[in-house]
Amino acid sequence: MSIGNLKTQGGKGTNWPWQYRMLLGLDKIAAAVATGGKDYESDLISIKCGASPAITRLEVRIYDPSVPSWTIKLYPPGSTTEDTTDYSACTITYLDAGDASEATLELCRQLLATIDTDTGNIATSTATTATNTTAIELDTRSLNDTTAMPAMLRATASGLVTIAASMKSVSFYNAAAVDANVLGIVLKAGETVNFDAGGNMNKFAASTFDYDPDPAGGNAGDLLVIYVA
Repeated sequence: MSIGNLKTQGGKGTNWPWQYRMLLGLDKIAAAVATGGKDYESDLISIKCGASPAITRLEVRIYDPSVPSWTIKLYPPGSTTEDTTDYSACTITYLDAGDASEATLELCRQLLATIDTDTGNIATSTATTATNTTAIELDTRSLNDTTAMPAMLRATASGLVTIAASMKSVSFYNAAAVDANVLGIVLKAGETVNFDAGGNMNKFAASTFDYDPDPAGGNAGDLLVIYVA
């Protein structure tokens, strides 16, 4: 930037005074162009708050020489809506060239890790469901395939008898005029007692029930026993 070595008063043989005035003028023009005399600068930052994944924000710092002071604003990348969240308790890192992509890749990695864990949990739950379904199917088949065997007997002679079978249900009816015993308890004439194991595949253990048609010993008993094995 030169207009020649003018032989001017106070600056003979140099163009410094003219160049200096030009620079001052350009500086004033730049200050006026920069948003009403204000200047600004911007950087991408990474914000890490506790265990939460890091987020990326555009930090815009606006300098107002009339105060003078800096005003800092944060924006999500590509957004014109200011993020007004207070991140003062978080760790803020200024990103160099390429760091923004690395931060995005790290976020993607964390999301993929979460998805992988969730997928594993789904697979485990699916396997458990399959196992339970198989068990239910086998139990249902067992119920369908099991044949209930009914039996009925009439006992009259004195003496304790134990039913050896494993049973789903059993009933005792004392048809005699004398007392009988069932499980060691008196069953009076005309009385009936019923026992049910609760349905499905439930059964009383073998040799659970015993009875005596005529514990008095006169062989005058008449005990009707009905059971399903």
